Amino acid sequence: MVKRLKMGFYGELLLMLLFVLLFVLVSSYKFDFLIWFVNVPLLLLVYNKPVKRALLLLLAPVILAVAISFTWVAEYSWHAYALSSAIFSSFLFLFAVIFNIASKKIKGYLRIFIAPFAYSLLMSIYSFSPINSYWADWSMFQNMIAPLVWLVGSNGITFLIILIHSVIAFYIIKKDKKILITGCMVFLFLLGNYVFSFNADPEGQRVKVALLQGNFNQDWEWRHANSREIIFSAYENMSIEASKSKPSLIVWPEYAIADDVLNNTDLMKRLSNLARKTNAHLVIGTVRFYDDFYENERLRSDVSLVFASDGKFIGEYISVKPIPFEKWVLPGNDTNIFYTNMGNFGVSLCYEETQKGVSKSFSSKKAQFLVSLANNQVLDETAGMYLTNLYTNVRAAENGKYLVRATNTGITKIVSPYGKVEAQLPPYARGILIGDIYLNDKITFYAKYGNLILNIFLFIFGVLFLKRLLH
Repeated sequence: MVKRLKMGFYGELLLMLLFVLLFVLVSSYKFDFLIWFVNVPLLLLVYNKPVKRALLLLLAPVILAVAISFTWVAEYSWHAYALSSAIFSSFLFLFAVIFNIASKKIKGYLRIFIAPFAYSLLMSIYSFSPINSYWADWSMFQNMIAPLVWLVGSNGITFLIILIHSVIAFYIIKKDKKILITGCMVFLFLLGNYVFSFNADPEGQRVKVALLQGNFNQDWEWRHANSREIIFSAYENMSIEASKSKPSLIVWPEYAIADDVLNNTDLMKRLSNLARKTNAHLVIGTVRFYDDFYENERLRSDVSLVFASDGKFIGEYISVKPIPFEKWVLPGNDTNIFYTNMGNFGVSLCYEETQKGVSKSFSSKKAQFLVSLANNQVLDETAGMYLTNLYTNVRAAENGKYLVRATNTGITKIVSPYGKVEAQLPPYARGILIGDIYLNDKITFYAKYGNLILNIFLFIFGVLFLKRLLH
């Protein structure tokens, strides 16, 4: 059977190109369904090859796939692009090498678990890297997997996606009925979860929300200079317009007011009056400035403010996980949530959408729904705009909470506890999204215990692999 894989230079070249094509289509062109196949060519490429040959074959496709797919990161800086590309390339490189070595030593049915085991192990290790390991989380492309995701979280879903890759690859290598049955069972199980997520009805107390998308595509300097008049007035008028639908909550985007609102008595008073006028709780994205500078940038924090419908200032939240590429943005100390008579909620800001620990913390503190503020203007017209928006679907699903996302230029949306996008605004246009969410007090198993189930399985497979290797 092994001889069938010795297809020569052109066969190897075909697998290289197929891997790059699948990787780029998924990560840059919204072909999300291809996520179930993306690593299959990579596994076939290195299977049963001498290690040196595998290393040589991997170099070009891995670097090329990541370099093409991560071009949008260059919008932050070329340093960020180089760092991200190097880290993800090394991740895929090690993943394939571990598979290459282990699949020679571990025989039989157990082999199909080598790839998902290696991938999950590397995700844990790379979570300590400067950019964490969220970029390797394939579940963002297939997040409607409740109730399973409530138990195993996004990393558990990623494990199963890689398992499907492995099953397909090994079935191509050897037409084994046991492998085929395993693949079919996993697929049907995931399909059942998807059908449930797609058709599930909402439960809990209904709350009407209004999400504002201002679509100010000017640079930071312009938005800062015009925050108190042009921009504030626009959001003020949008809020008054939204109030005609009688929402209980009105949400402005991250950095909607690119000025230190807390230190401006006039702006605080206007927001308080606006809350009373609209008879709605207000969530506002703003900034806190400090006296020092990092290079040429003034130090600041990413902040959200919350006002009650009677105009009372409830409090602030400072992002605890600002984007690592912006060293001038200082983190806060705690993931506090807001307890209101309308409902309890936590607010994540920008990069925190990718950080599962933030939303988990909100859930553990009894948040009944999640709010996300983003201002991804720097990523306009790039694949990054779509990719970063996917993480909120995952955060909603694994925490079993409704999530509302308000952005400056897109994508503003409402996501159900099953990871289903129930409503959204088109990007790059000013608009108001009115919709209903449903509050719930449940805390999912994943929100309580994290990756406990996945780690138990990884431990079991680790012991089984070790026994095979030692014998």
